[in-house]
Amino acid sequence: MHKALIVFAALILSACSHLTEQNTNRPKPISMDKPAYPIYASKNGISGVVRFRYDVDVQGKVSEMRVIKSVPDHLFDDAVIRAVATWRFEQNKPAKDLPMTVYMKMAKPALIVDP
Repeated sequence: MHKALIVFAALILSACSHLTEQNTNRPKPISMDKPAYPIYASKNGISGVVRFRYDVDVQGKVSEMRVIKSVPDHLFDDAVIRAVATWRFEQNKPAKDLPMTVYMKMAKPALIVDP
């Protein structure tokens, strides 16, 4: 039983160090423009959320983006995709599967880095 607890504790500690390492290796943003609010959504007072993951290549450009969740379905996707395509990060720090959530509200869009 004692041996099982030691193994369990070691697994927890290694997971914690992996999470810390993942956050410190995240490339620093140079330019992250917020998405333009779609005219249809603005005229109809519609707010929404787009949750996605993206990869950054060695040149500091977003190389791939995957929409995970979009509410309402697909209304804000194009605006977010256009904005993310222009994002730039520090070079020589490629990263994969970085999480991001964009909250689209009438006041202004907000970019939130998921924990």
